[in-house]
Amino acid sequence: GALMKGSNIFALKRVFDWSTRFYFSDIFESTMKKSGFGVDGILSPKEKIIASLLGGTASTIVTLPLDVIVAKSQDAKKAGVKVSAWETFMKDYKEGGWKGLYNANMMGFEARLAHVCFTTVVMKTGSGIMYDFLFGKK
Repeated sequence: GALMKGSNIFALKRVFDWSTRFYFSDIFESTMKKSGFGVDGILSPKEKIIASLLGGTASTIVTLPLDVIVAKSQDAKKAGVKVSAWETFMKDYKEGGWKGLYNANMMGFEARLAHVCFTTVVMKTGSGIMYDFLFGKK
């Protein structure tokens, strides 16, 4: 019933959020290795953290507009107005052009950036470091 209302889009957002965080972090790790970072193809923990921070930044830039549009459409539904994400996007564009669209969909960028970068470092890099610490490198 009402408890699960909107859970599909929420789950999809989470899959998109985390897959982009790991994807971009992996791209930055590969790029760093090709650029001469690391020893014998293995990045140091500090270098992995840098790759995770860069991956989190790229993920934020890609996913924040989607999060804002979904939040706006959910707010409209709570107010009793049924709108799609596309209608929300087009409304923002019509009201302010490209600059208005950018401003409307990058709200909360700094807070989101800090959250995404921190959680990416913890989950992508920190969990591996902790595993190696607890169980030893294999």
